[in-house]
Amino acid sequence: MDDNGWRESAQQAAGAIGRAVGADEPEQVVAELSAANKALEAALREAMAAAVLGGTSMRRVAEITGMAPNSVPPRLARSKSLSPYAGEGGITSADIAVARYEAASGRPPMSFKPRRREST
Repeated sequence: MDDNGWRESAQQAAGAIGRAVGADEPEQVVAELSAANKALEAALREAMAAAVLGGTSMRRVAEITGMAPNSVPPRLARSKSLSPYAGEGGITSADIAVARYEAASGRPPMSFKPRRREST
């Protein structure tokens, strides 16, 4: 699996968990576990995107994570690697096919740049 940013977030989560385990104050434990949760969610999102880009289906990713299949596309749409392909709050299999093709060809995601500004 390609890294795509999940490793750094996972390390941040591990650090926050370690700080929570060593904390004496309940408020500090809650704050550190909350930070760990956010970092772990980011790591999971990026790992899911890497898996999908690597050829794993969204349905299989849902099975592996224990999520409902309809909860995977919005998470993938918030990942760094697939967000340029997302539309309307989610990502479709067609969007993933384009992302896979561009990743395989080494091209960056295409983006729309208007030629001129519209006046209001």
